[in-house]
Amino acid sequence: MKRSIRTAAVAALAVAALALAGCSTTTADDAGAASANPVERGEVKKILFDYPFTALPVYGAIVNIVEQRAKEAGVEVVFTNDEMDLQKQVSQLTTNLSSDVDAVVSFPVDPASLESIAAQYRAAGKYWVTYGGDMENQDATLQFSFYQSGYDLGKDAAEWALANVGPDAKVIVLSETERQIGIERTQGLLDGLEENGPDLQIVGQQQAVTPDDGLSVTTTLLAQNPDANIVVSAVGDAAQGAYQALVASGRPETDAQTYVGGLDPNLFLLQKMRDGGFFRAATYFSLVDLVNNVIDIPIALGEGSTDASVDLPVEVVTVDTPQLDQYITELGG
Repeated sequence: MKRSIRTAAVAALAVAALALAGCSTTTADDAGAASANPVERGEVKKILFDYPFTALPVYGAIVNIVEQRAKEAGVEVVFTNDEMDLQKQVSQLTTNLSSDVDAVVSFPVDPASLESIAAQYRAAGKYWVTYGGDMENQDATLQFSFYQSGYDLGKDAAEWALANVGPDAKVIVLSETERQIGIERTQGLLDGLEENGPDLQIVGQQQAVTPDDGLSVTTTLLAQNPDANIVVSAVGDAAQGAYQALVASGRPETDAQTYVGGLDPNLFLLQKMRDGGFFRAATYFSLVDLVNNVIDIPIALGEGSTDASVDLPVEVVTVDTPQLDQYITELGG
């Protein structure tokens, strides 16, 4: 399937976009082609941002960036408050269908459950942008190298294990398999571990999304495998819980044979990395560059772009990354 990267929306990026490996990306000019759009659509002046994971630590930083970008662009932005609940997401999107918003940027809890709502938005003359995945009924998608980011973290963890522990190091994987973004990231993690450390022992793999999830799951798995060396997480916030579980179990934060890594790390984790803790790697991008697209993509659609989708590249961030302090500042540190 055709892959599309809208570089104009991320002109601040100085690197080229990475191609997704092992996953399918639907772009603006072929997504929802079967859906009729009987109402003429035009300029975007008001955007609804539907980000349901309001309990995650990163949410406050995201909102601040979105509001600043909207102010700079001269558009209005409003927010839903779904509280990580699919029924609330459906209800609030349905309510806003009759409002005066020109576009919605939605991170679907369950994409299949929102297809009919997305079709109604488009039929009503509003643009639909899918955040963090693909839908059949969409005008563009905002993604961030899902599979590749997972693979890169798995590769880094495997290489670290071989250099610091040995080929028999024990690994815990905190997965996320309910959404496209999590499925692709988890598969990337597993592939990166297997291809670069084929003898590593994966002693546990369970779903975890929030810090509380990560704390609970890791605590349970550590009770069964107290000598686990590595925890990698498809969701950065769950990695925070894993870090806290290891410390609570008596693991020193300076332990030379412990590695925690996560995708999209939060402020807690990056500060631990900077301060010499065992949070050692994350796949990351500038949060500002990502979240600015919540405003930039709908505006581009309103200006007539038929190729507005974005798939941001990622990098592996460690304590030696020059931009580490910048990323901490972006997250509010």
